[in-house]
Amino acid sequence: MAFLSNNKMSKISWDNIQRQSDEILSDGVCKLTTRPYSDYSSVTESTYGNYLISLDKQPYYIGEAKEINKRLRQQFKPATSTFYKGLQKLQPTNRLAIDSFKVQTVLTQIGRKEIEEFGIVNLPTKLNSLQLDKRNRFEIANHKGLWDNVQEYSSDLIKEGEERILNTNFINWFYIQLPSSAGLYLVKDPEDKLIYVGESSDIKERLTTQSTRTYFSALRRHVGTNVLGFNLQERQGKKRYFADNEDEKVTDFLRSCKVTVFPLHFGRYEFEEFLIRKHRPLLNRKENKEH
Repeated sequence: MAFLSNNKMSKISWDNIQRQSDEILSDGVCKLTTRPYSDYSSVTESTYGNYLISLDKQPYYIGEAKEINKRLRQQFKPATSTFYKGLQKLQPTNRLAIDSFKVQTVLTQIGRKEIEEFGIVNLPTKLNSLQLDKRNRFEIANHKGLWDNVQEYSSDLIKEGEERILNTNFINWFYIQLPSSAGLYLVKDPEDKLIYVGESSDIKERLTTQSTRTYFSALRRHVGTNVLGFNLQERQGKKRYFADNEDEKVTDFLRSCKVTVFPLHFGRYEFEEFLIRKHRPLLNRKENKEH
């Protein structure tokens, strides 16, 4: 298999891309920032990627998308624009025209969430209000095609990661040790069937929430409605609650489940999407469609 970089001569493998994630992301952001500036309307790629929105060559907002052209159309409509609403909050008296901003894009087969998080911290961008502490500080530099090298082998890397996680031990939900790191978690029901795949920038925080409160947990809502046959109740315009006794039964069901966690520094969105599409867990909604 190819090498990650000419300097370190590390082979491309799942372990190595996790260890060298900062170097890979540094190279990816370097590539993104050296791409030509263009109007959003000239971006025609309907595929996975990342985009950088700038004004006078100063970075303002970095994002990821499954369809870059569609997402940029949303970003350049004031009513649906995340970055422009952020600008209005930051500079309420300085109403710059939204068309003043230019974009740069890069196609991304693996690592699109991480390159966003890396860029927020290390460019940095002015209008990304979330994920401010999800990556460490790291110099942005050209690493001699490292990003492109990893993109070329994305399919093989994801399959290698799948084999790793499916061969890990699944442990009772309430007894597993939870890392405070980004990654994936997989849930099996009492019959040992995979029923849910999730990702988070903080596995411990996410699974702690999944264990206790239905309001913030899509998994708990799906357990209640799809497995236990409960109906969600509406409070204050939000249909995200069960009756107290039903919520306890959701927790009881999770106690009978097993889970495994898989820390990741690179590729968690793509890995999650691949597993859901291939294994079609009962309680996943996004990506869980016929292909």
